[in-house]
Amino acid sequence: MSAIHTTAVPSRRRWHRLLAFPLVLGLVLAACGDDDDTGDGIDQEIEDAAEGGSARVVAEALRGLLLAEDIGGPDVDRRRVDVLLETVDDLPGSPEVTGIEDNDGDGLDDDGRLQAQVDDEVACIAVDDSGDTDVDSGPCA
Repeated sequence: MSAIHTTAVPSRRRWHRLLAFPLVLGLVLAACGDDDDTGDGIDQEIEDAAEGGSARVVAEALRGLLLAEDIGGPDVDRRRVDVLLETVDDLPGSPEVTGIEDNDGDGLDDDGRLQAQVDDEVACIAVDDSGDTDVDSGPCA
């Protein structure tokens, strides 16, 4: 049985998170690159990503929001269920993100693994005990 804790998280961070999403999207698209040097097709890549919203883009956006400086201070555990739930709620478009569970009732996600799904694409976001995050394409193992 999952326990959901609802500790207030500063609402001012919502605006910062909304501003972070386009930056993260741009970084992900830039990292994917364009094989030719002319830059042709970049606009199409951005348009396709915005329309298609791949699971990897959603996962990277979630990661970026979790790493935002205003998440509640340097001592806030990124695996806190309330932090994860609010971060997912702040994602544009209400994507499907699963895996937030607190079966032992300690207020922290049990395994630190969240899975983003967009259509038939899946990506895994891992948050470890130290707060470091990692994103991989494909389902969580």
